[in-house]
Amino acid sequence: MVEVLLIESNEALCAAISAQLRAEGFTAVAVRSGTDALKLLNAPRFESVLLEWMLPDMDGVSVLREMRTRSLDTPVMVLSSRGCVADRVLALDSGADDYLLKPFHMEECMARLRRMVRTYRRSEISAAGLHCVADLTVDTARHIATRGGRRLLLSAKECAILEVFAAHAGQTVSQQELEEAVMERGAAPGIIPVYIHYLRKKLDDGYRLKLLRTVRNQGYVLSAS
Repeated sequence: MVEVLLIESNEALCAAISAQLRAEGFTAVAVRSGTDALKLLNAPRFESVLLEWMLPDMDGVSVLREMRTRSLDTPVMVLSSRGCVADRVLALDSGADDYLLKPFHMEECMARLRRMVRTYRRSEISAAGLHCVADLTVDTARHIATRGGRRLLLSAKECAILEVFAAHAGQTVSQQELEEAVMERGAAPGIIPVYIHYLRKKLDDGYRLKLLRTVRNQGYVLSAS
């Protein structure tokens, strides 16, 4: 369950957003001041923060700056009635991930929140050495790959090639780049297509969605689209 910290001084709006968060399946923790928020943020546990600009004890930008000073990378959406460009720029430059102008539609707020959580989770996965493409997961720390929850039985070279593709998912990787990344000096020229052939069979055979494709005269791409 995703925990969201809501920092909103308006009692009615705080209650309405909290109720909507719970209806969307989030766990909502609500506070009414920046001081209380910073106490809770001493122990990082939230996957997103909704932060009002105008708080009774300090402005939301000060809370945001303190979070970033503490190296907290939790995504933050600023909720504000301040609509001028300079205010939006200030919030974003201070570390906000999004800025939503009051009054707003609750549906839009929740959609933006879901996007922030998805982005944050993807960045955490990549930082942990995990890369996901559709139902494929590549663990570069343990050199393990699974598709649809089933482990792929790869040779060391096949795994090394797949890890290069996973780190550059959606981008075309040339044969020369693969040779430089995973092959030893003196390796037989043209050996990469042989490894690609075996890797593709293990990765894509039996699956409707083919992830590894050849880009004519350019190389290969690992992609779900």
